[in-house]
Amino acid sequence: ARTGVGVGTAVTFSFGRNPLEMASSMATLAEFMPEGRRVTMGIGTGGGLVSALMPLQNPIDRVAEFIAMCRLLWQGEAIRMGDYPQICTALGLREDARASFSWTSKPDVRVVVAGAGPKVLEMAGELADGVICASNFPAHSLAAFRSGQFDAVSNLDALDRGRKRSRRGEFTRIYGVNLSVSADRESACAAARRQATLIVSQQPPENLHRVGFEPSDYAATRAALKAGDGVDAAADLLPQEVADQLVVSGTPGDCIEALAELLGYAEDAGFTEAYIGAPVGPDPREAVELLTSQVLPEL
Repeated sequence: ARTGVGVGTAVTFSFGRNPLEMASSMATLAEFMPEGRRVTMGIGTGGGLVSALMPLQNPIDRVAEFIAMCRLLWQGEAIRMGDYPQICTALGLREDARASFSWTSKPDVRVVVAGAGPKVLEMAGELADGVICASNFPAHSLAAFRSGQFDAVSNLDALDRGRKRSRRGEFTRIYGVNLSVSADRESACAAARRQATLIVSQQPPENLHRVGFEPSDYAATRAALKAGDGVDAAADLLPQEVADQLVVSGTPGDCIEALAELLGYAEDAGFTEAYIGAPVGPDPREAVELLTSQVLPEL
């Protein structure tokens, strides 16, 4: 309200949120937006960490229902809970119950879906206002671009199929760059290895193989996590060259060079927005200062 900026949430997942509460929160945030700015709601299916905690049944349908429910509420329409069977059953809602947000005035909320698989991207193309593809996921990583097989592994053709069925005119392709920057190169790289460890330990081996990773690149890391040694110990076993294909890291100079290459690839692939994402750096305050004063001005 005081700075004139827009607001974008981190990506939540439909299994962890009540859509009535989420839609209300987004509509409330929209009331604070200055003219020309908007709220962006990020949503996805949950990923590896979430699936380790709970069974994800029909995750694509669940996200689709979540988006549809939110949109109607933002438009001021009354919705019937039974029209959203996945959410109704999961939350124990009454089928004939109805809800509406009579206090809203059609808030301007942009919905962006994060994902890498063909089903979630096709759904995003049809129902959302944009998609987030992050560099730490193998299909959208530097490894994928350098392999020369990006078109084949990225699943963006599924996104295009969804767009052909969409009634929404505006659509934004957002590329997320996972980055770790510090004046201390080793500290920055260590934070990047930790972030990359979360990816190589959760992704199916076939996804990693498709972009050029071999089991020997990450076997020790996966084994350490499975043995309960913890993320930090497992990250120490991940080769830096593997992490570099998933997370940009190093000093400001290192990051400028790597970012220029990665963002060039992303632009050629049709992405129109970009952001800098986790882990940002071992010291977030230092990282933001370096990004704003040294790295981003060079780009």
